[in-house]
Amino acid sequence: MLSPTTMLSPKDIYERVSEHLLTQRAVSEDDNGSCRLRSPEGRKCAIGSLVRDDLYEPELEGVGISYFRHARDGGLLQALYASNVNAYDPNIIDLLIELEEIHDYAEIEEWPALLAALGRRHAFV
Repeated sequence: MLSPTTMLSPKDIYERVSEHLLTQRAVSEDDNGSCRLRSPEGRKCAIGSLVRDDLYEPELEGVGISYFRHARDGGLLQALYASNVNAYDPNIIDLLIELEEIHDYAEIEEWPALLAALGRRHAFV
C-alpha cells in the first residue's frame, strides 16, 4: 500500500491506466457521447481511473486533462494529487494527455497496440 506521500511513477500510472482500459474495454461517456471521468454506467476514463473513488465528485467533469497543460490548478489536479498522481508535474500531464487521447479518440480495438506503443516510447515496457 502506498503511503500518502508516495506519488505514483510515470510507469505506475501507465500500468494502472493500461490495465484499467484493457479490462474495461469500453469508453466512459455520457448519453450524448461526451467522454467522462465517470459514466452513468460506472465506467471510468483513463484519467478517471486514477482518481480515488472517495475523491471523485461530478464537479470534476467537463474539463479535459489537456486544459491543465497550461492551467496551474483546479479540482481535477487536486483530486489527482490526493490520489498520488502528481499532475502538477508537466511530464505527468503529458503522459496523462497521451493516455486520455487513446481513450477518447481511438477505437477500443486499437487500444492494446496504442498502449503498447506508448509504453515502448516511454521505455515502460
